[in-house]
Amino acid sequence: MAHYLLIHLTMPYRPRYQIIWDGSIFHVTWQCHNHHWLIQNDWAKKLYYDLLLKYKSKYHVSFYSYHFMDNHIHLSGKIEGTRQEFSALFQVVNSILAKEVNKQFKRRGQVILDRFSSPCIQTDQALLAVMHYQDLNSWRVGKVKHPDAYRWSSYRHYAYGEKDTLITPAPSYLGLADTEEERQKLYRQMVERIIEEEGTQKRNYSKVRYIGDPDWVKEREEELQRAMRIKREAYLKRQQRIYSQAPP
Repeated sequence: MAHYLLIHLTMPYRPRYQIIWDGSIFHVTWQCHNHHWLIQNDWAKKLYYDLLLKYKSKYHVSFYSYHFMDNHIHLSGKIEGTRQEFSALFQVVNSILAKEVNKQFKRRGQVILDRFSSPCIQTDQALLAVMHYQDLNSWRVGKVKHPDAYRWSSYRHYAYGEKDTLITPAPSYLGLADTEEERQKLYRQMVERIIEEEGTQKRNYSKVRYIGDPDWVKEREEELQRAMRIKREAYLKRQQRIYSQAPP
């Protein structure tokens, strides 16, 4: 019985391909190991920015927004190629970042938790909500008095038109108005409205698997649970068969 319970508890993670797929719009976030402040220095954030800029075309990923905190990051964008390329991009850039952080701090071990989170975003409205959520991260925890004061964020690109070579303008942003000035004004107003109406209240966009219309989210979750139930049953049957054939 103990062996069977161990088998059950060591089931693999949900495969990413069941949550996100080719062409998906995503919200990626990852944490530093043990929530340590391993990327609090500007050189670490700049290195990560430069790595994303360097490899995004190779792995066919566009980035719509970003926000780099001292122990975690947020990114939204689109998988222009395949989900395999998407995963490979983060394997490459996260590995390079980790090696440099360990070198600079003369340490060993993990820098980034093994798996990054990548909820799938369904609609333009949901994408804008995620972008605003990212914009307010530093303000929400009191690092800055206003989101426009934080350097490692795409907020100033959308709110004021500041050039940002990492960013591909989000379709949801481009659809706000006909002119750049109008879009920037509306974007600023949206963020200010959240500050006034919601304050430092935090939305749960990092710990979910799907972000969008509630009916769509429910449908996707049900499909995922069905797929995982089938996978779990097949996995346990294989393990039981192996266990039953093992010598006593």
